[in-house]
Amino acid sequence: MVPRAGDPTGGGMSTKSKNVQQPDEAQLFAALRAFVLEVLPTGTTVLQTRQNRTPPPRGMLVLITPLSRQLIGTGSTRYGPQSCTLLRQEQLATQISLFGAGAADAAQTLFTLWRDVWSTTFFANLAAQQKDMPRLSPLYADNAECLPYVNAQQQYEPHWQLSLHSQLTFSITLPAATATAATVHSVVADRL
Repeated sequence: MVPRAGDPTGGGMSTKSKNVQQPDEAQLFAALRAFVLEVLPTGTTVLQTRQNRTPPPRGMLVLITPLSRQLIGTGSTRYGPQSCTLLRQEQLATQISLFGAGAADAAQTLFTLWRDVWSTTFFANLAAQQKDMPRLSPLYADNAECLPYVNAQQQYEPHWQLSLHSQLTFSITLPAATATAATVHSVVADRL
């Protein structure tokens, strides 16, 4: 099937019924949060950043910030009976900021486990157990850094930060026009 010029669906169908499958931002945050909660001490608070009017909790605080999503391979297309699915491999960079007592040790724990097969198995099991969880594949982690942080009471507090890099598959499913009938005409050819 060759789409007509100016009609990417191949004929008459609107792209308004597209289905962005996975992963969306909420699913990515849920998967990363599950990982952090699994490996850090009980009572650790894990929040997504860029939320206004959220007071910091007591105890250790972990903030997860999406940094970038970059294409890392050529996309592919899979065709079904009534649809086509566009797939692309992406690299997701996520900043993890840790505050409070134990932040240095927690940063090293995250760094070590992210670079181990344990984290790959964790995300595979998470995706198998919960349908709405994306399957992240950890790639590497940047070294943890200690950064200055002064709280509202003008007191220095421990603050460590590192970036976790992972691979994921992003997909969009679009309707595809299909032929329900075809007319075949034979033409005599004298030569090939």
